[in-house]
Amino acid sequence: YIWMESDNEDKIDGKSDNDHIIATDEKGEKMYMRINFLHLNDFGIHFWEWEDMSGGVYDGKNYLFIGAFGDNNETESHYSIVYFEEPAITEGKIIEMTPSEIRFVYPDGKGHNCEALMYDNVEQMLYIITKVYYNVCQVFSLPFRLDYGNQTQTLTYICDLGVKADLGEDANPYKGFHLVTAADISPDGKYILIKNHNNIDSRYAWTLYWERQEGESVSDAVKRQPVVLDAYQPEWQGEAICWLDDNTFYTTSDSDGEPPIYKYTRRGTPVENIPADRAKDKQLILIDNTLYISSQHGLYSIDGRLMR
Repeated sequence: YIWMESDNEDKIDGKSDNDHIIATDEKGEKMYMRINFLHLNDFGIHFWEWEDMSGGVYDGKNYLFIGAFGDNNETESHYSIVYFEEPAITEGKIIEMTPSEIRFVYPDGKGHNCEALMYDNVEQMLYIITKVYYNVCQVFSLPFRLDYGNQTQTLTYICDLGVKADLGEDANPYKGFHLVTAADISPDGKYILIKNHNNIDSRYAWTLYWERQEGESVSDAVKRQPVVLDAYQPEWQGEAICWLDDNTFYTTSDSDGEPPIYKYTRRGTPVENIPADRAKDKQLILIDNTLYISSQHGLYSIDGRLMR
């Protein structure tokens, strides 16, 4: 299952209805379960502040985290991460719950816009990455605990991600890595993904990839030079990424209409010979940093050439 939230206003019987998430399949075609959240207004949380989701394990239990920290005008005095224990999926069920909240501020005491949240199962640490237009985005951390209560926490600054020379681009900031929109860490903690979008030039909409070394913290890993995944299919307003396991991840966009869900895997073993445009059950597959079309009939290059 894939948990999803809305980044726009849903209307039911003419009324705004956004305080919920749904569980769907990898094709986004079926709603298996819906969670309606109660009392979010008591926290001062509004649906237009919801940005990223993440999942993880703490004390043997699965939790889901929602980053309520969108702030385009950078004027808010504090921000929130909403979290709750992940329920077992019951097909067709709608449940109501009141989640818990971690309220936080940035170490400089200023307002910042943010759209990326990830949780590390190894360190039991939350990581938050700001979204900045044509300038450096910053990484912050916060240990996950259940006893924060109503106390406001201050994030710890980790590093800047940079916008130009460190990713092989020239001094034009429009070509740099900025506008971070999503991030995730694989369940085993070994692989890190951070993505952005660039609606001026999709060639600079990237996904960055780190393979974490033995005993290395996430904080130290993201300070190293990342791999830029050339295989990433740029998306308009691409604001979601998540690992299924240590081999497969998904991305999708918050654009209107019916944006696709892209599936990336790191290995594949297709067999038969059939033209790519006739292949069924197609998916994008990542092999040695190159994107291919994979199906039960074969492996094809993006331009349709049979590879094996």
